[in-house]
This record gives sequence, structure tokens and C-alpha cells, in this order.
Amino acid sequence: MPPPRDLHVARSAERPAATAATAPDLVVVVPVFNEESVIVSVLQEWRDEVARVVPHFQLLVINDGSTDGTLKALSALNWPDLTVISHANRGHGQSCLVGYLEAARIGAPFVFQIDSDGQCDPAAFRSIWERRQEAPAVYGRRITRDDGPSRRLITRVLRWSLKLLRHTRLNDTNVPYRLYHTSVAASAAREVPATFDLANIGLALKLEPQGFIEVPIHFRDRVGGHASVRYWGFARKARRLFRDLRSL
Repeated sequence: MPPPRDLHVARSAERPAATAATAPDLVVVVPVFNEESVIVSVLQEWRDEVARVVPHFQLLVINDGSTDGTLKALSALNWPDLTVISHANRGHGQSCLVGYLEAARIGAPFVFQIDSDGQCDPAAFRSIWERRQEAPAVYGRRITRDDGPSRRLITRVLRWSLKLLRHTRLNDTNVPYRLYHTSVAASAAREVPATFDLANIGLALKLEPQGFIEVPIHFRDRVGGHASVRYWGFARKARRLFRDLRSL
């Protein structure tokens, strides 16, 4: 994956670039598109919870070409542990890859990805973090969910399709609740084509042979915006996914 050319980076507070001694222990990657009504509250609850578990961390928001007031809301925050990267819209998965690569540039040993819509419950974070040394990838597995039967159906169909066609042992390849060893994630991210739409799925499958564990989590309903993959567009997304997987 070549470095993007349209990045604009804004830090909420001036500080020197990280070195091996000052790099955070964890970078929390949050891709966001048009979530002005909830992005601050989502970041606040995650910032509070992560601070209880990891003293030295950084929030990294990837603003994926938002056209509402998301960037304005982010710019109003003056948190020393917040960095915002803005680029032209390229999709959720590709924005996650940008975050993994930036976490590697920063020098953090671990990178954790969540979504910006409030569905990711911080309550499970400690259990994920405590298992970080057990495998290069630690995934949440959505056991209980509040986001409705159609979303559960999409996850179930995707799970069994990938098990049948790709022989994966992963149960939730698209879960937005994942902790990686940064060097491992960044290395794989560089090999995911820029045209790969659901890039987080491709990354999870690519990393599977290196080992993973899954930790049960609860998944809440959205508190803002709308899902990037609508129910009626799932078939089109699925066709593109299996076409893209050939490129790996």
C-alpha cells in the first residue's frame, strides 16, 4: 500500500515527534466519516477507559473526508493525546490501514482499532489488552449485539462464506474491535492493495497464519450516523470482497 498523498495531519497540541523513549504504548485508531453528533462523546468515553488501563497512549482519528461538522468538532478538542489525520474519502477499511501505518511511524508497539459510532463498548477493552502478549492479533467476537437482526445476519453470512470458501478459523473478520502488534499489522497493511474495499477483512485473513485469539464482547447499537454497509448493498459488497481477496 503506497503512502497516501492527500493526508493533512493536525495535532491538538504541539509536541515533539515521538522517539523510542517517548512513543506511546498504544495507539487507538478511530476511522470516522460524518459523525459530528457523537464523535466527541465516543472519544471521551474511550479516552477515560483507556487511561485507566494504559497510562501512555495516543488517540489517532482518521477523518475519511467527512462533509459535515466532524472535523470542526475534532478541531475544538485540545487533548495532548489526540492526533487527527484527514484525507479524501477512501472508505473505512483503507482508513484503518492508514492508521496502522501511522502507528508504526509513531513507534507504538500496539495498535487498537475501534469505530466512531458508539457501538464499541469500552467495557471489554481491559480483557483485550490483558491478552496482548498471547498472539499478534486479538479480536473481539461479537457474542451479544444490540444492532438488530439484519446486522447479525450479515455477520453470520460473512462468517460462514469465508469459512467455506477461504477455510478461515476466524469468526468475526470484520469486527471493529481489534488489537494488533503494530509491526505485524503495518507490515501486512503495506501489502493490501489500495483498491481493496473491505480492507480490514483482507488484513485479518492475511494475518491469520501468524496466530490470533478471540475475546467475547458485547456490541451496542449505533448512536449516530448510518452503517457504511447497508443491508440491501451487502450482496454487492460481498461480490467485491471475494473478487478483492484474489489480489491477496
